[in-house]
Amino acid sequence: MADRKPKTNKNPWDFHLMEGMVDSHFHSAVMRQKGMDTHFILKHALSSGLSGGIDIGLTPDDFPERSAASAPFPGIHLSAGCYPSDVEKKTVHELITGLKDLLVQEKEIAAIGEIGLDWHWNYGTRQAQKELFKEQLVLAKEFNLPVIIHNREADSDVLDILSSIHLPRGGILHCFSSDYNTAKKILDRGFLISFAGNLTYKRNVELRDTAMKVPIDRILMETDSPYLSPQKRRGSLNHPGHIGYTYESMAAIKNMEIHKLIQQIKSNFNGLFSISEE
Repeated sequence: MADRKPKTNKNPWDFHLMEGMVDSHFHSAVMRQKGMDTHFILKHALSSGLSGGIDIGLTPDDFPERSAASAPFPGIHLSAGCYPSDVEKKTVHELITGLKDLLVQEKEIAAIGEIGLDWHWNYGTRQAQKELFKEQLVLAKEFNLPVIIHNREADSDVLDILSSIHLPRGGILHCFSSDYNTAKKILDRGFLISFAGNLTYKRNVELRDTAMKVPIDRILMETDSPYLSPQKRRGSLNHPGHIGYTYESMAAIKNMEIHKLIQQIKSNFNGLFSISEE
């Protein structure tokens, strides 16, 4: 059984963890760009209770760096994908060709992501974003991989595109921030929903209401590091050692013992990514 209280060690990064917690979404490459020592963070987090997680790709070009950095940590898995902003750097054909080549070469890739649509920043054109998203879903089906989806102010378009192709492995709508109506439609398509540090923000009452309604066997937890630090760590860079704050918020929302929540989230994570229990 897990400890009743998270381990909070006195160190510069304020780790807040319990045994068995999982971080389903963090960006080690971006963390390093911001000056964070990801080797120290992951080593310390994994020895303090974190059982594993997914290091998320934003472009195929970042894979070699992330693969080398995760090599010492068997519990850390890797995704690869083209973020919506990639349409401003290369053509969709070039991006898809590069990603497919990577998928053929690297058998360790656990998911395609982070992919999706962003109507807040409107990278490139909407047509290009949609085309890139669709083509990556096709690759996910071809390589039998789950997908990790970015959706910012694009609920209806994301849902329309997801309905156009059957994905045997499903996936995750990450950093969920929409309403329950959208959540229900995502769940009906067989996807899981991942909640991040914004779940803990005082103003996000509707998001907590949505989380309460989502079945516990369809939920994942994430940090989206180095972004979206939880309420108690706002103003500092985020990292996987902060995942405990969001777990605590979810346990309160669900009115359940945190060790039971940890067990369920780990089961959800392992099931989606076909990870065997040791």
